Amino acid sequence: MSEVIQVGLYNADTGSLEELHNQICNLNFVRFVGHVDTESELLALTSEAKLELVFFNLDPEPQNVIEVIEQYASRFPEVALIALSAQTSPEAILAPMRAGCDQFVCTPIDPEDLARAVSRVASKRLLTQGKSRRTCVVGASGGVGATSIASNLALEIGLSSQHPCAIVDLDLQFGDVAANFDSEAKYTLYDIASSTDNIDKTVLESVLTEAAENVLVLARPYAVDQADSVTPQNIHHTIDILSSIYENVVIDLPRKLSGHEFAALEQADCVLIVCQLLVPSIRNARRYLDAVIAHGIPEERIHIVLNRGDTNTGRVSKEDLEETIKRPVVAVIPNDFQFMAKALDFGQPGATTDRNNPVGLAIASLARFVVSGGQDVGTETAEKKSFLGRLLSR
Repeated sequence: MSEVIQVGLYNADTGSLEELHNQICNLNFVRFVGHVDTESELLALTSEAKLELVFFNLDPEPQNVIEVIEQYASRFPEVALIALSAQTSPEAILAPMRAGCDQFVCTPIDPEDLARAVSRVASKRLLTQGKSRRTCVVGASGGVGATSIASNLALEIGLSSQHPCAIVDLDLQFGDVAANFDSEAKYTLYDIASSTDNIDKTVLESVLTEAAENVLVLARPYAVDQADSVTPQNIHHTIDILSSIYENVVIDLPRKLSGHEFAALEQADCVLIVCQLLVPSIRNARRYLDAVIAHGIPEERIHIVLNRGDTNTGRVSKEDLEETIKRPVVAVIPNDFQFMAKALDFGQPGATTDRNNPVGLAIASLARFVVSGGQDVGTETAEKKSFLGRLLSR
């Protein structure tokens, strides 16, 4: 949230408009964006002005306004709401609170009461927003284990934070996230795409599948042809709402770049490119990095994860990888084929099987990096490229 709160007013009582407008505009750190008297106008104003706080004048017909509040609070859970009314009976105060309002202020308005209500909303709700971490995980080449890392990462974040972590499978045709948890999803992204006009917090929570303790999966569509129904707008809106519900959202991306992938990447706080110590994998990591930076994704959000990093081929080193990509490796996941194969066979991410296994410990370290917002792991670049470095950058 910025220092100035974007505020709107829902008011069907024209006689009180000037007084309410003046009282709101006299508040410090508030920018009054506009007033509306219909639900459709309120939805449009919220989208256009990115409202953070809405005042609802309940008078003269409280029940009609409460119905609007219920719908609005469900659709925009991130927006704070304050009810205004001359009716001060216990039921008159409780009704808008049950519908979703954060505070109630009686009219005629006492400026100090109004200021206190806004202050409470700002300190308890608005100032705590924006803490959701959205992490995209993508493989630089096929078979590098990106989906396995994404699944283990979501599980480790959920277990260590003791808060639910959502994971979204954006490989719309052949994604394996639900299978990694041995989970049968009742609903998928296709169901969201089919009801996009009605998508809100309540609907989205009902679509998610509880795959493990503190892990909720939004699965890819069942049928391959259903993937065509999911649009970039569906993806953007879905991630936006998930971020207002959960502290951490992990997105497993397919190895391609289109409007669907950029809808997720543009909202990501952290992008993890998973690669191996193989020349094709490193080259593709470099190409992917260049492409997303060219699209406008900030370079500081993009990080490299080395999977099966303790496999010594004798030809390519971690230093070669960092020299070629000009980015430090933030995590090295060791190779333990039997451990990971067993986990996959049982439909359980490795962190569930044994969190003290070297793979589990490395995932735990990566989870801390992601949740903490990353650290400066600067690396020195050799002044002169090795022959292998020149080979990798071709």
